[in-house]
Amino acid sequence: MRVFIGSLMVGLVFAVSSVQGGNQDEPFMLTNGCINCHGFEGQRSPGVIPSLAGQPEAYLYKTLMAYRDGTLKGTIMNRIMQEYDDQTLRQFALYYSRLPSGSLGPDRKDTPCR
Repeated sequence: MRVFIGSLMVGLVFAVSSVQGGNQDEPFMLTNGCINCHGFEGQRSPGVIPSLAGQPEAYLYKTLMAYRDGTLKGTIMNRIMQEYDDQTLRQFALYYSRLPSGSLGPDRKDTPCR
């Protein structure tokens, strides 16, 4: 019985770490925190906070780096971007640049909850 439980525990350790490792590289999972301000799929109603979907990758990357480095001031973006390395900022930029831009339309909401 102890051998079985020990084997099960070792298997769970490897299973959990592989699941966590896979999610960390998923661009969508990385951008979940962005949804609150920038809208689901990077689109939000016109206003102060911009939509990110469809913006040029180079522009997004440069902007994110500027927030991280403090050369561009924002209300919360500076603090958020400090946590990310260059590779992650590139993933953000690539992800949002590939999303289709467009109007939210009257039947779409600004948040992921419907």
